[in-house]
Amino acid sequence: MSFFGSLLTTFFGGSAGKEAAGIAMGGTLADAIAHRFKLSEEEQRTLVVIGVGSGFVVLYDVPLAGAILGMELVLKGKFHYEALVPAFVSSVVANKVAYLLGDQAIVYPALDLGGFSLLLIVKLIGLGILFGVVSILFNIALDTAPKVYSRLIKNPVVKGIVGGCLTIVLFWFAGDNYNGLGQSFIAKSFEESVSLMEWIWKIIFTAVALGSVFQGGRGNPTFFVGATFGSAIAPYFNLSIPSVAALGMIGVFCGAASLPLTGIVMAIEYFGANEVMAIILVMTITYMISGFYDLFSTNKLAKGKKELFEAQIKS
Repeated sequence: MSFFGSLLTTFFGGSAGKEAAGIAMGGTLADAIAHRFKLSEEEQRTLVVIGVGSGFVVLYDVPLAGAILGMELVLKGKFHYEALVPAFVSSVVANKVAYLLGDQAIVYPALDLGGFSLLLIVKLIGLGILFGVVSILFNIALDTAPKVYSRLIKNPVVKGIVGGCLTIVLFWFAGDNYNGLGQSFIAKSFEESVSLMEWIWKIIFTAVALGSVFQGGRGNPTFFVGATFGSAIAPYFNLSIPSVAALGMIGVFCGAASLPLTGIVMAIEYFGANEVMAIILVMTITYMISGFYDLFSTNKLAKGKKELFEAQIKS
């Protein structure tokens, strides 16, 4: 149900990610196998970590980050060594199997910020703060949208019709850059500076779709929001557009998902380790800033971040 719901949402233009279905499929399959073979609770937890990480790996071509994501998401960052090795092995194998089945590697330009200096550190801190604020705005919009729908519309069928109609109206008004996964526009944001409105439109499209009954994750939308925001502000920081777009793409994902280690490793896998100190600094600052969402939200942050990857079937 999660798979077909996400597939239909994306096919018909709903702004949503694909990781929710992949993670749900990997995790639930692992859980079913654990119960089938009557594994212990600890073994079952390890298998779910493997399933969740492998699902993420196949979708985003990040074997190391996928293994870490399973532990950050399922084990809340508690690294049990008995889960660490199986998670890495499974992620690498899943990645290779995907290639054999025709998957293609995702290629991004290498991160290059020039020489490391005090001025660059100040700029990176500023970027981390801004990416953290954007991730907060993203989560606020996505958490508020379903409450607004439910307050105004009780019937889920009507809710879906309204969500679909609003998506069509937005498409007519703002164009088709924000429908579906938006991967082509993410690639464009690495090549040239885009408008500051792009990331705002993406948040609106995503809130309209996922706030109603449509299925999907928030991962791809955070990539879109972060990359376009970074691309738009790069000239103001006098830094290269591809580099700031890269930091923004993973930075907003890191802050919105509350997955700092996954974000760091994913950035290294996508953009290389030449600027690893810059990556760590930006991801750490972004993660810290996004925590302020706790201060004015009635939901506990941990619960909100867990739901980031859940594809719940609404009735």
